[in-house]
Amino acid sequence: MRILQNIREFAHYRSLKQELRTLARPKGREKINLQSANTIGILFDASQTDARETVQRYAEQLRKRGKRLTLLGYFDDVVMAENFPFKSFNYKQMDWALRPKTGEVQAFIRQEFDLLLNIDPVSKIHSEYIAALSKAKLRVGPSTERTYCYDLMIEQPAKAGLSKFIEQMESLLGKTNVLHEPAHV
Repeated sequence: MRILQNIREFAHYRSLKQELRTLARPKGREKINLQSANTIGILFDASQTDARETVQRYAEQLRKRGKRLTLLGYFDDVVMAENFPFKSFNYKQMDWALRPKTGEVQAFIRQEFDLLLNIDPVSKIHSEYIAALSKAKLRVGPSTERTYCYDLMIEQPAKAGLSKFIEQMESLLGKTNVLHEPAHV
């Protein structure tokens, strides 16, 4: 069974690299940080109830700061997504090469965010695919060997929890592309 999974992953990464070759990336990127970002896309694993609640609380904090958000959650199993205040997809909505193929995912990829946040301590194959193809100006996510997926990667043990991951991400984004005033002498 592992051989079949390896073949599927090979097909996935080969397809992704081909799509990335044809993807037009902007030549010069703007300076973006959490404070200057107006539109934020949040990608997260919505399979666990406590993770959904943590991300939704964080999203509400960002909305109170005046940010426009789009959330996209992933479920390990098939659930009725109509009860959730965010768009979602699940493993059944991925093709044979493990690429998410729903309209919600394609719209999320095409949307031009100032900032894309993958709020998950562990990078997963479907979230890497979405982040790599995203038109976001700055893509932030967990540490992975595939450096083409994110512009800023956060390395933290998965057991540290989602709240600690968000805290670390906020801290790093607060120090990114910050204009400092000169010291008065």
